[in-house]
Formats: sequence, structure tokens, C-alpha cells
Amino acid sequence: MKLRAAAGRIWDRMVTWAGRLFVLGLFGTAGLTAVTYTAIHHTAQPDFCNSCHIMEPYFASWQKSAHSGVGCIECHYEPGSVETLEGKFKALSQLAKYVTRTQGTKPWAEVSDASCMRSGCHSVRLLDGPVAFGQIDFDHRHHLLESRRGRRLRCTSCHSQVQQDEHVSVDKSVCYMCHFMPDAEGERVAELSDCEKCHGAPEHDVVVAGRLFDHTGYVERGVDCKECHDPVVEGDGRVRRERCHSCHGETGHIERIGETAFMHEMHVTEHKVECFECHDEIHHGLLSVEPPKPSKREGCGNCHESTHDAASKIYAGVGAIGVEASPSRMHETRVTCDACHTGRSNQLASATRDAGAHHGGHALGGMVASAGNIDCIHCHGPEYDGMLVEWQGAVAAQLARLGPAITDLKTALGEDRESAVATAVAEAEQNYLLVTLDGSKGAHNVTYALDALRAAAERVDQARAALSLGAAGSAVAGFPVESAEGCTTCHAAIGLEAEISKAERAFPHRKHLSDGMDCSACHSVTEHGKPAFPRNECSTCHHQESERFDVSDCSRCHGAQESMLRGSLSMLAESKPGTMGEMECSECHGEAPAILRPKPQMCVLCHEAGYDEMSRNWLTELDSLTDRVREALEARGSTSEARSRARAALSAVEADGSHGAHNFELAKSLLEDALRALSDP
Repeated sequence: MKLRAAAGRIWDRMVTWAGRLFVLGLFGTAGLTAVTYTAIHHTAQPDFCNSCHIMEPYFASWQKSAHSGVGCIECHYEPGSVETLEGKFKALSQLAKYVTRTQGTKPWAEVSDASCMRSGCHSVRLLDGPVAFGQIDFDHRHHLLESRRGRRLRCTSCHSQVQQDEHVSVDKSVCYMCHFMPDAEGERVAELSDCEKCHGAPEHDVVVAGRLFDHTGYVERGVDCKECHDPVVEGDGRVRRERCHSCHGETGHIERIGETAFMHEMHVTEHKVECFECHDEIHHGLLSVEPPKPSKREGCGNCHESTHDAASKIYAGVGAIGVEASPSRMHETRVTCDACHTGRSNQLASATRDAGAHHGGHALGGMVASAGNIDCIHCHGPEYDGMLVEWQGAVAAQLARLGPAITDLKTALGEDRESAVATAVAEAEQNYLLVTLDGSKGAHNVTYALDALRAAAERVDQARAALSLGAAGSAVAGFPVESAEGCTTCHAAIGLEAEISKAERAFPHRKHLSDGMDCSACHSVTEHGKPAFPRNECSTCHHQESERFDVSDCSRCHGAQESMLRGSLSMLAESKPGTMGEMECSECHGEAPAILRPKPQMCVLCHEAGYDEMSRNWLTELDSLTDRVREALEARGSTSEARSRARAALSAVEADGSHGAHNFELAKSLLEDALRALSDP
């Protein structure tokens, strides 16, 4: 009985302690659960991630990003309980490394495609179709559902943390790595590197070197992007063996560097390793312009300057003394030599062909690939027809004037090489030789070439004044007029002789621009070249009383008409005035400002009846003679002297424009003499 009672007491105690332990365990488990839940919940918050200072830049970029409302674990833990536990374990190991100070300076983590594509996030991204990425339409389907260059990509292959202040953004350099990486033969894949693949033709004006540019006309003419923008890629994305050592110490891993399929499978598909951890970076766009580098001074270069060096300097707008750097606009857009030197013109250009290409008895330059007017038209359209000829004519005219002037000054200086005058002459010669050696006569950069020659002309004038040689006149005075509006950047021959400038053949621009006016006074700047007002409204300026000029002096603007009326043409040995040669202009045209152009029927107010019909006959007869002279000039076969006289006669009659009203007898005789001269064998 005693044993049974003792056993009962022991049992009761055990039950009591068991109950107590159960209650304590229940409360302990509840408390531990609460603590664990609180710890798990707290450590899963973005603020906890930011408690490590190495995470601060990533936390800051996350706060500013489109993902700022998404917790860190939503991306860094894959969907699923097991995956979450695995992610938590990895996070705790990162925390342990931080506490024990064994972590690296750059946190490393991966985001799986499953996290990006989970429900409620980007699960329908592949169905969205093309999305805007800057000015490019990007389609995720081609990059995630298809192999790119034989590689399977992940979301984070492009979306990364390359830039610390841009959270999981796409750095364009990643695009360049795939699109412009050369293949095994060292060639870029044409399909991937084609401009149209990403860009398409710009639909709006773009800013190029600070000025708006419209691509529409160039696209319509079929100008290929690379004809203007090339090269636009720099770098080859090479993998340097030493890069491997920054991550790997195992010899076996490093030895597999040549197995590109394996390397990309392990680094790109299986793990998120930034492209630039292994590859050299590739740059794309309008690359920075490097100053031209001179050729090596060896061999012939020890004595002879390179024409290519001069051409590179002129194109880049550098090298001349006393002139600010001014690169050609084509140089600023990276137009390369072979974009113009195509061979379309079926000619070979030589630096020695035209006037001004010789200096000191030595011919400069050599044969180069052909480039000509047709190359300008190919890109810029028919409006540029003849512009190259004007540029080259303008520059060649200055070279022809300055070459002999510099030679004369050097002769006058004798052995003097040290004085200020000698320095001015040497600087003038340096600019002259730079433009001469270039050989393009302005084609590479007409404004800079003319500026260089103008600076040379200024020094020529200084030297002439110092040596009392002013009788030769001003060298600067013979240069084209410069427009403050920038129009003369293209229309560089404005103000030169009519033989060079088509604009001067149509209208005396020099008189107007030299008077302080600019192109915008008569032409629209917004509607390229369009007259700002009808030509008959010129009288609002010219036929009004002015302190600048005498409005009664018609010859100031109408010199050709005055010469025909008085019969005082420069080609005539003596004057041959017509029947109205003694009359004043106002007797037929009226007084300023009420100037008019009389019609034939007004002639009978002073002359006998039928005079109006006679003036109409003059018009018909002179027009017929004019056409015949033009045809004879086109037929060729006559002597150069006869052709020169015929062109001068035709020019005088056409410049007059009165169709015989001013001096019919003289105009008719000039044209008939021209025909006889052209018909003589």
C-alpha cells in the first residue's frame, strides 16, 4: 500500500510538472513565435537593408525608382516558401559577413526572372509589345523568348545596377555590347548593327552642334545613315584575361576563357554578372572629336608636308594663324572622307590642277579619290548644284591673288627673317600654304579656308604698309562679303565677280551688304532664301530720300543700263550712244520715289505714232539674236578669243535688260558681231 501511495504521489508530481512545462512551453512558443515573426517581418523591410552602410546608395536609388513601392524581398526572394527560406538564409549570411567585416565593398545579389514575372508585377510584359526606350521602340519578346547571338538572356541581363543612382535601370552600354560586339572574324553583325534596326529615320528636327537639322530630305533621297555618321562605334568589347583574376583564383576556371558558350551560360544565364566585369566597354553615338594628329615625320615626311594633314586641319577648322577654331559642320556630324570621295564624279582631283596650287616652284599634293558636285547633290539635293564650284572659285581667286603678293613681299624683305614685318609675311605664307596644301579649295571647310586667307591678307596689307608698297591696293578688299546671319557659311562667294558667284549675276549683293545691310533685310531667314518682299518694293528703300545715297543717281544700282544707254561699254574702243543717249533716266522713268517702268505704248507720248510697235519689234529681234548667240556658244568649235568676246557681248545685253529700248543699235551690233566671230573657222 505504501509503495502504491508513493507511486501515486510521484505520478501526481510528474503530471503537475508536465502541466507546468506545457504551459511554459505554450507561452514560450507563443513568445518565440511573436519574436521570430517580428524579427522576420522587420528584417524583411527595406529600412533594415539600409542599416548596413554599404547598402545606402542602393537604398537611395531604390527610393527614387519606379520600384519604390515594392519591398526588397519581392524581387530578391523568388516566389515560393522554400525559395523565401533560401533567400532569407542568404540574406542572414550577408548580414553575418557584414557583422564580422568579411563582406566586399560591392554587395552582390541576383534577381530571377520568376521574381520579375510574378503575378501582379511584370507577368504580362511579354504581351505588351514594343515599348518606348528613349527614342527607340524596344520589344522584350525578341530578347527573352529568342536567343540573342546564341545566348539566352534574363531580365537582369539588361536591367542592372551599373549606375548606382539608377536602380535596376537599363544602361545603353549593355545594348551596345550585344549589338556592336564583333564576331569571330572581327566583323560586326550587319543585322544587329544596322541603324534602322533601332533608330529609324528621325521624325523631328534634331540638334547637331547647336543647330537644328532636318533629316527628311536626306531620307527621301536615299542617303544612308553611315554616309554621314561614321564611325559611330568605338571599342570591340574584348575580354582581357586579367579580368578573370578579379573574381576567380582557380586555374581551371580561368583556362576555360575561350569557351564562350560556357562562359556566357555561367555568367549571363545562370548568374548575373555585369558585361563590363569581363568585357571592355563599347561606345556608340556621335563620338568625341579628336584633334587631327600629324603624320609621322619619317621618310618623305622629313621634308614634305602631308596633304592629308592639311586637309584634316582645314576640315577640323584648326591650324591657321589668327583664326578661331571653326570645324566644318560635316566634321561635327562625323562625316568621313569616303562619304564624299566616292568616285561618282568619274574624275581624279589633284591639288596641282587649279590656280594657286603651286608655290615656290614646287607642285603640291597628289592624286586623290574623286569627289565632285554630284556628291554634294547626292546628299543635299539639287539646290546644292553649283555651290561647290562657287566655293572653289572663291578660294582659288584668293589663292591666285595672295601667292604673288607673298612672293613679292619675300623678295622685298631680302635676308630679313627677324623683324615684325618678316613675321607677318611668314604667318601670311603659313596660312596660304595650309589652304594650298589642303587642295580642296574650300570644299573641306570653305568658311575656315577663307578666314585663314583673310588673316593672311591682313598681314600682307600690314607688311605692304610697313614697306611702303601700298600702291598694289588692299589685299583684304577683294574678299567675299561676310553675313552676320551666317548665310555666307554656304553662300561663300557673295560679293565676288559674277563669273564666280551666281548670286552676283542675278543681283549686286556686294553693294547692299557692304552698306551695312544683312541678308535678312531682303531674304527670309526662316523660309530659306525666300524674298522678304516683292522685288518691285525695293523702291521703298532705293527711291526714297536718304542721307546714305543720292536717289537721283540711277547708275549707283543700274550701272549696266547706264552704260548701254550712253554706249560706254568697257569692251568698246569708243562710246556709241543711242538716239536717247543724251536723255536723263527720269524723262522716261519719272522722278523718285514715283519710279515706273514704261510700257511700249507710252513711247508715242514723245515719239511719232507707231513707235510703240517698233519697240516691240526690237524686243523680238534682240531675243532671237540672244538665243542664236547662246546656241552658237554651246556648239563650240570657235576660238577662245571669239567665245570670250561673244560671252561679254551677251552678258552686256542681258544685264541691260531693256530689250533694245536703251540703245537698240548698239545691242544689235554687239550680238551680230558675236555671231560672226563664232561662225568664223
